[in-house]
Amino acid sequence: MAVERTRRLTVLPTPGYSPLLYFRRWSPQMKSSVEDNAGKAPVPALFGLARQADPVSARAARYRASDPLYSDEVLGERLDSWLRGHESLVDVLIALLLCASCVLFGLFVRADAAYFVFSLVLPLPLAVRRRKATVCAALVLGGAAVQWLTVRDGNGALPADLAVPLAVHAAAAYGPRWTGRAGLAAGLFGAVLGGLSWPLLPSSVTAHVLVGALLASTVVAAWAMGSLRRVRLAERDQRARLAVLAERTRIAREMHDIVAHSLAVVIAQADGGRYAAATSPEAGRTALATIGDCARQAMGELRRVLGVLRDGPETAEPQPGLDDVPELVDRVRAGGLDVRLVFEAPPGPIEAGFSLAAYRIVQEGLTNVLKHAGTAARAEVSVRWPGGRLEIDVLDDGPARTAGPGGGHGLAGMRERAAAYRGTVTLEPRPGGGHRLSARLPVLA
Repeated sequence: MAVERTRRLTVLPTPGYSPLLYFRRWSPQMKSSVEDNAGKAPVPALFGLARQADPVSARAARYRASDPLYSDEVLGERLDSWLRGHESLVDVLIALLLCASCVLFGLFVRADAAYFVFSLVLPLPLAVRRRKATVCAALVLGGAAVQWLTVRDGNGALPADLAVPLAVHAAAAYGPRWTGRAGLAAGLFGAVLGGLSWPLLPSSVTAHVLVGALLASTVVAAWAMGSLRRVRLAERDQRARLAVLAERTRIAREMHDIVAHSLAVVIAQADGGRYAAATSPEAGRTALATIGDCARQAMGELRRVLGVLRDGPETAEPQPGLDDVPELVDRVRAGGLDVRLVFEAPPGPIEAGFSLAAYRIVQEGLTNVLKHAGTAARAEVSVRWPGGRLEIDVLDDGPARTAGPGGGHGLAGMRERAAAYRGTVTLEPRPGGGHRLSARLPVLA
């Protein structure tokens, strides 16, 4: 499994940065890198973030030297990150660069004062094209209209008119929808006026039509690219919202598994201790001790979950896994439930997330037995590895349960955990009484 994961996930250590993660298609040139990583623990990832890798080693240096795409990947990532974090500065620089280019061209051709005025009036609003797209489009298109009314017969089209398609693009991409449509209409109307006025020299109707068509096609192309940019931004925001929702669901599932299991044990012990304390003080003290142990265990697991949210994955303690199932069964057994465990150790190393999902399924199954059948029932937990898959069964001989059609949040959470690894979870009554919770998770090679 370690080899397969290395085939899919490449970790590139970068001096001063967290490792750069990206997916690559398998190729024979990566064979030596995979063989070097085989048998070693993969870099753990949690909440989509990778832990800091070891300092750059000779093997990593050899990999970078043998991969010509490495520098391009790193440069692209850094440039994209910088541009996203300095969008306002980029807009200001673009506006100033366009102004400077137009002014320098005017000095070279010794243009008149009107040329320099419009060389400033048209490009400068682009400095706010993303923050205030409507204002930018209004100023640029208004300035273009004033230009046509005043100097169309003298200077004609100006280099600063490049600001018009940029403003139309900004209106379509970053402004309200009506701003994009209005910018498109105004730009097309301006293209018609430009076709009527230019070229200034006596020309045929065909020349005017070609000029108008060129201006109109430029405006339409800018509007179309802006609309495409709007769609991509909307998709990016939607992916971000879905990621947040998935993370909230994952945290809620973890909290449910921890709290529900702990409270079920605490309630069972509290009820049993209350009745036993009158005749056997020792039984009451044992129940209180079990409650304290269960509460401390739950507090530790809650701290691990909340610690990742507060401090990040670097300081997070490891989550429980399949190796902790016997300890889990011992705690439940100490809570008064008669549990029999049949446990087979994993045949090889397994992913931490897979191990956590299996542990939570067993935990939720025992919680349901305590919640619905009580400590008077008997339970059996079976963890086996036949035929390259994990089989988990939690059986009990308690009374019938009265869960709703959805099976409760616990069953839904177990099914979500299993589905993440292409597995299934079923809950069905047993012929002789009680229920069977079965989970089947394939082990991906």
